[in-house]
Amino acid sequence: MHRLVQIFRNSQFFRDNIIYLIGSIAVGFLNYLYYPVLGRMLSPNAFGEVQTLVTLFLQISIFLSVLGLVTVNIVANYKDESARNAVVLEFEKLGFAVSIALLFATIVFQSVLKHFLRFSSSLPFIILMISVVTTVPFTFRGAFIRGKQKFGVSAISNLVVAGAKLLFSVLLVVVGLGTAGAIGGLVLAQAVACGYVAWWALKLGLKRNPIAKRRALPDLKVLMPELRYGALVLVGSLVITLQYSIDIIIVKHYFDAHTAGLYAGIASVARIIFFLTGSIALVLMPSVRMEHSDEHNRKLLYKSLLLFALLTVPTLLFFVGFPKFVVGVLMGSSYEPMAHLLPELGLAICVVAILNLFVSYYLALRRYGIAGVVVIGGLATFGLMVWHHQSPAAVVQGLLIGSLAMVGLLVLWLSASKFLRKGTEEWRGS
Repeated sequence: MHRLVQIFRNSQFFRDNIIYLIGSIAVGFLNYLYYPVLGRMLSPNAFGEVQTLVTLFLQISIFLSVLGLVTVNIVANYKDESARNAVVLEFEKLGFAVSIALLFATIVFQSVLKHFLRFSSSLPFIILMISVVTTVPFTFRGAFIRGKQKFGVSAISNLVVAGAKLLFSVLLVVVGLGTAGAIGGLVLAQAVACGYVAWWALKLGLKRNPIAKRRALPDLKVLMPELRYGALVLVGSLVITLQYSIDIIIVKHYFDAHTAGLYAGIASVARIIFFLTGSIALVLMPSVRMEHSDEHNRKLLYKSLLLFALLTVPTLLFFVGFPKFVVGVLMGSSYEPMAHLLPELGLAICVVAILNLFVSYYLALRRYGIAGVVVIGGLATFGLMVWHHQSPAAVVQGLLIGSLAMVGLLVLWLSASKFLRKGTEEWRGS
């Protein structure tokens, strides 16, 4: 025990993790509080709409998450500050262009979305897309800060967003705006936090070259060298995001609004595990660098897995031992009829969180083979849930089996890569 304490004390990586973890726990608490608070203020039908919109936000904004992760990798590895800033700012411009295009597409197809997802109004979809636009500057300035490994600043910015989102959403729901108000709070929160991250990014060196030519559209010549890597990050991030959230969309599509709302409550509880461990992957990615030795990078991965186990094992055991109590305390008694799903769903989310850690590690090293692993595993999971969705329990089983299959594919890929690398080295040495 004493040795473990010494390791934590002497490691900058562990200190960064602890700083970001403390901030992320506070952020996760506020983000999580958003669900039970609104779950108690809204009817199950309305809360099901809110959870569906939040899930859609995760799917739609995946391109921003991708570009943000690419930005982190650029900031961590580029030596030329002028070239670094030029690429980061062009990526931000690209983010604005895509998000505005998506906003217009949503306005055009709002009726289709309303009927497909059985919403009472199409207005929340438009507000959702406005929130994506306001997320753009926060994403890129925040990614720049993480790439500079200023995890305390990053944690505070996330805390501002989480706290403001909860506050504004509650106020808007109280005045009678319902689902639209719950999502409108996110727009206001992003606007508040943008000023904070923009100031810090400027202070840390993100500045536009005063002699550079100003363009309304992104300069693809500047972005092209990083777009291939961006495609890799897109595939990895998209599949992982879908992996831990697609079950909500499946249930919302195949079941009635009340059942979908109850399931959304249980899913919110299970995702505590992902919220708790997400910070570990975010610290790992800018810490792993291609210029470092394999041994150095692997040590960072092992330290991350140790932190992961310390956080997830007690949480998962609590889910297994007291599912009804946990659901009742966090979501209210109206969600208890589905509490029996929590242990298996919690285990499934735990497996997805492990996958997220490994995917982040290999994305940081630009190992393109990881894309094939997650695509095949993601398709298998989606196929299982579509084929076997007779009940919410069946959807959970599909998620768990598909996620375990992805782990198996990851092991096979790593084993094959090691075998091929060893064979190549022996051939060169002969």
